[in-house]
Amino acid sequence: MTTPILRWQTRTLFAPLLAMLALSTDANACDCFPPELRARAAQDALQSARLAVYGRVLEVAANGQAKLLVLESFKGPGSGSAVQVMPGSGQCTALPFSVGEEALILSFDATATACDKHPPEYFMLEFFRASAAK
Repeated sequence: MTTPILRWQTRTLFAPLLAMLALSTDANACDCFPPELRARAAQDALQSARLAVYGRVLEVAANGQAKLLVLESFKGPGSGSAVQVMPGSGQCTALPFSVGEEALILSFDATATACDKHPPEYFMLEFFRASAAK
């Protein structure tokens, strides 16, 4: 038999873990998480993000910095704008940008980096698009 305090403590411990798993770059729309949890993670991510755009890489500098044309804006500069995205740091395993590549940039920091890059099939993108259509 668990007490209300123990149940609350357990939820408090597991909620951040579930959110981190849902936001990880390897997470996709699998059967691991119910649609409600994926939708909630996407909603929370969009609310907390500084920048959420889907775009196409126009050019990549020698240092790895990319210029991205915003095709869809969910938060930040509007469609048609250009966004500079810095190369990834040693803290992530982001692949370098390539010209013509399309990606979702979901950044919570002041500067967007390749660490904030997600592929077009990233599960949150469908939720962002559905929210924007409302």
